[in-house]
Amino acid sequence: MAAHNDLGRWGEDMAAEYLFRKGWYIRHRDWHSGHRDIDIVAIDEDMTTLLMVEVKTRTTAVMGEPDKAIDAMKRNNILMAAEAYVRMYMLEHLTVRYDTISVVGTPESGCTIEHKENAFDVTSSFQFYEEKRRRANYNRRPGCW
Repeated sequence: MAAHNDLGRWGEDMAAEYLFRKGWYIRHRDWHSGHRDIDIVAIDEDMTTLLMVEVKTRTTAVMGEPDKAIDAMKRNNILMAAEAYVRMYMLEHLTVRYDTISVVGTPESGCTIEHKENAFDVTSSFQFYEEKRRRANYNRRPGCW
């Protein structure tokens, strides 16, 4: 396995341990729906909130905060995977929250963890792709150039 994959797996381990210590139950790790994935799916101790977590791991913060690497396309993929997850496990009654966890460090030196709750707005991602789709369809209409 490539070194960056090992680092990413270690970062996900640290994030899962962090959530477990907070009292959250880890339902799944690296859950896939087609080519879309969710790094960690957890549920709170009250069994009312389903947490979809994207984990980003870096050895240093020189290139900026790791969670800034989550672009609109990645957010959209997470949202689509989360929708599939909720339907598959019939969890429509739960509140769904989208968080990020940034892990900066190495197994040898230790790490810092930053957990951002409600890290991205669900509607903004859908609006972004709906607007992009409308523009693409508009440009295909006859007589438009």
